Amino acid sequence: MLHLDAAWIGAVRHEYAQEKSGAHFERIRIIDEPHVFARFCRLNAMLFSQADPYEKEVALIEFIGECDGALGLHIDEPVVPARVNSLLRPVLEFLHQEATPIVELAELARLAGISRYQLIRTFRTATGMTPHAWLLNRRVNLGRKRILAGENIAAVAYDLGFADQAHFQRVFKAHAGVTPGAFRA
Repeated sequence: MLHLDAAWIGAVRHEYAQEKSGAHFERIRIIDEPHVFARFCRLNAMLFSQADPYEKEVALIEFIGECDGALGLHIDEPVVPARVNSLLRPVLEFLHQEATPIVELAELARLAGISRYQLIRTFRTATGMTPHAWLLNRRVNLGRKRILAGENIAAVAYDLGFADQAHFQRVFKAHAGVTPGAFRA
């Protein structure tokens, strides 16, 4: 079962549901589709993992939007590629300003002028990654340069906004296939 705060899910749905659709959201919904259950199980595993809270929020918003869309709630399609650059330009400019911007998904969506769900879908269409995954990748790439320049790995981890050196090492290894120390060698 998935129990969500009514105000939170209402706000998420309000972002992407067209006001004129007159959409009605049930308080309880039973879904018995095997593919939805499989997706739910993956979401559940992630929500109870050590994944970053930002990554969990992205996964939950995506899951809710996909379920609502599959059940007939009108959600605008991902932005067509011709508009992607103009929508994402302010988001990407902001993300490029610093190595580790601490920013909420809602703020990035505001910069693009679209809902969080639409931002996730549009960003993935343009980059192949969610905003969080893109930012992690950017931080790892910056870390690579700094490690090769001889900087202390713990200092690099801290400067790039990782919780600690172990967190940096896990993320780095997932992206680069080796630990930061092995990469330096």
